[in-house]
Amino acid sequence: MSSSVGRNSLIMATGTAASRVTGQLRTILLAAAIGTTGLAANAYQAGSMIPQSVFTLVSGGIFNAVLVPQIVRTLKEKDAQERLNRLITLAIGILLAMTVVMAAASPLLARLYVGSDDHQMIALTTSFTLWCMPQVFFYGLYTVLGQILAAKDHFLTYAWSSTGANIISCAGFTGFILLFSKANEQPLEFWTADKIALTAGTWTLGVAFQALILFLPLARIGFKYKPSFGLGGFGLRSMGPVALGSLGVVITSEICGIILTRIATSAPQRAHELTGASLFSVAGNATYQNAYTLFILPYSLIAVSVSTAMFPKISRSIAAANLDEARHDLVSALNNVGLLIMFFAAAMVVFPEPIIRALLPSVSMDETMLISYALIALSMGIPLGSAFLLIQRTFYAFEDGLHPFLSAVMQYGFTSIFMIIGMMVLPPEHWVLGIACSVTLGGLLALPLTLMMLRRKFEGNLGGREITRTYAKAIVAALASGVVVWLIKRPVVALLGADIRPVGGHMSWWSALAICVVLTIVLAVVYVAVLWVVHTPELISAYHSILARLHKTPASEDVAVTAQPEKSRRYVNQS
Repeated sequence: MSSSVGRNSLIMATGTAASRVTGQLRTILLAAAIGTTGLAANAYQAGSMIPQSVFTLVSGGIFNAVLVPQIVRTLKEKDAQERLNRLITLAIGILLAMTVVMAAASPLLARLYVGSDDHQMIALTTSFTLWCMPQVFFYGLYTVLGQILAAKDHFLTYAWSSTGANIISCAGFTGFILLFSKANEQPLEFWTADKIALTAGTWTLGVAFQALILFLPLARIGFKYKPSFGLGGFGLRSMGPVALGSLGVVITSEICGIILTRIATSAPQRAHELTGASLFSVAGNATYQNAYTLFILPYSLIAVSVSTAMFPKISRSIAAANLDEARHDLVSALNNVGLLIMFFAAAMVVFPEPIIRALLPSVSMDETMLISYALIALSMGIPLGSAFLLIQRTFYAFEDGLHPFLSAVMQYGFTSIFMIIGMMVLPPEHWVLGIACSVTLGGLLALPLTLMMLRRKFEGNLGGREITRTYAKAIVAALASGVVVWLIKRPVVALLGADIRPVGGHMSWWSALAICVVLTIVLAVVYVAVLWVVHTPELISAYHSILARLHKTPASEDVAVTAQPEKSRRYVNQS
């Protein structure tokens, strides 16, 4: 059992890593093809995001709440094959209907998300949306088939199929660059069907591959899909408070996302109308989305991984009414994630420019500076977002959908209000920066209220003092290490032949990579040293654990294996 879990975890981890790497390569090629400012970049970001938002609404409701949970239950039934056929047919029917309706509504959706009177922007966004809309169907199919494979303990194709999708999309962008070079300043007339097919069309083709390839491992394990119709026996009326709360969270976040996209997309055009600024010198939706892509990397690698591992254990403890153990696990997760994520926050706040250049070498230095302002503001809120994820999962462990919804209403409500105020008081050139600040401020105001709601679930004792002490120490360490790195940043940048300035700077990819290495090492040394000086329990515990492993001699381990082979093998498997 432990061996199987370890093997599957390794498969998923390697698949996720490969997907992240190829996804980052896709982002680099996208920026090389259409840039991060201008008509095409902003239209593509909006057009490709709309289908994902539509699917998020579907998955947050019908799929995650009803269809996916039914898969595990169905596999336990005697007529599992027939039931799964009906379940997949039902999913395909829902997805096809949703895709057709949303495709027909693409012009309206483009206007809703873009919120601009610029007919060129609306037209190009609509075209990108139409080419991307079939992704709704294939994302849903991937979700259902993937869950069947996971329930059957087959993870390899499921974990790696998204890498294939990225490779196909990369091929499309590479072909576009070879044929047309960078097209960020091309007029609307340039964007004919063949050019849109090479960008948005190949991305949709990749998503289709990601879903359809899963039929092969299903066939290998003996599952053969045949269309079968019928609604009975699935418990489709069982969508309870948790499902409704989950759907409410998604709807609330999407409303906030629409407001965000409308403001960010209209910023360049509005700045041009007011001041005559170039459309390519003002941060827009593509600028924000690129900053968000970098901001979310440590969050997805650390917070999502920890929350995924933590959720089953906390759920079992809560189901057994063992609140002390559940509290201990939650506090431990919050503290460890906080310590790790605070380090990345400090790095992205203090030296965002070389990080951006290292991870997005295809963007210009001026584009890098626009992205960096948004990234700094977003990065200050990474610890908040990570805490929200862990807290939300804990609410769901209590089978509570109401309080995550109330938390989302507060968080996204504050964010939306701040974004609208920022649009009203700031010049358009700073609207994207205002959006990034609003995201962080919204989380900062909503987190204390959310913690109060969760505290009641733990009978008034959430371990707040321990959490506060750990996060205070992490903040002190981040500030101290950040100041040290900030002081040496300018000479290091100059020594490596780079120049960072708002406009007209320069930094090669090799220089950016070298700057990141040097500054990261300094940041890590000072950060860990400060945590050690202030006696951070998590760091001291990790140190003693490593020390204990290093003190184990090969001879003693051989003796242990020889003396107790069965016990040793079980220990290795569990590890």
